[in-house]
Amino acid sequence: MSKYNVYAEIRGSKFVGTVEAANEEEARERGWELDDCYVSICHQCSNEIDDPEIEELIVEEADS
Repeated sequence: MSKYNVYAEIRGSKFVGTVEAANEEEARERGWELDDCYVSICHQCSNEIDDPEIEELIVEEADS
């Protein structure tokens, strides 16, 4: 019988800010440039999670 390593992909969300843009794609590009566009985890979690990073930004129109 073979042995297998099993990993869990963890997903969450984080509000990184509000930007002004002409469309969703421009908003996404500007979102990557925001100072708060990073992931930080606590010491205990860092022992269980490898390489946390933001892979995708989700854009929705903000209320005025």
